[in-house]
Amino acid sequence: MVEPVKPKRAYRSTRRSAQAADTRGAALSAAREIFMQEGWQKATIVAIARQAGVSVETIYAGFGTKRALLEAVIASTVRGPRPDTPLMEQAGPRAVLQEPDQRRQLALFAGDISGVLQRVAPLVAVVRAAAETEPELGELYSGLHRGRRRNFAMMVDALLRNGPLRVDRDTAISSIARLTSPEIYLLVTRVEGLSPAQYEVWLSDALVALLLP
Repeated sequence: MVEPVKPKRAYRSTRRSAQAADTRGAALSAAREIFMQEGWQKATIVAIARQAGVSVETIYAGFGTKRALLEAVIASTVRGPRPDTPLMEQAGPRAVLQEPDQRRQLALFAGDISGVLQRVAPLVAVVRAAAETEPELGELYSGLHRGRRRNFAMMVDALLRNGPLRVDRDTAISSIARLTSPEIYLLVTRVEGLSPAQYEVWLSDALVALLLP
């Protein structure tokens, strides 16, 4: 006996999931563009909804608050083409952590983080500017940097598994965090005029000089 009801329900469920993902993607894309153009204060949920082609209620239902939307935009931007996969679980960071040679680790890391910074550094600049007058954005900005340090601690531990470093663990984490800060990246690329590829080479060389014996 044929029972078509269950397949139809499965199909409808799959279709609804795909539609929800498309709506979320459109909202994140619109929010990223507007936050970049207008900054935190001038960006409005109304403008974001209009650009995304959805209702204001849809934005609030999907993200809750303007700050939560900005956080989601940053997370999605950091993760790049695989927004549903945490950064440290993606192929680039995994290759860095699994590489047995320290110099090669640093070269791989420099290439991967350069791509991440190229995407996310301008957004972090939006948060940093707003943090000067908005306490909740100050909390977000500090939290972003704490998250970076947690990731870099994993990087340093992977380096230490392959050999000694010139400096202690905490100093190594701080050195990586400073050299790969979004602020330094924007200074080097926007003010000094280095290309992302040139930044990658500079970063790799600097990390080798600072960290390896």
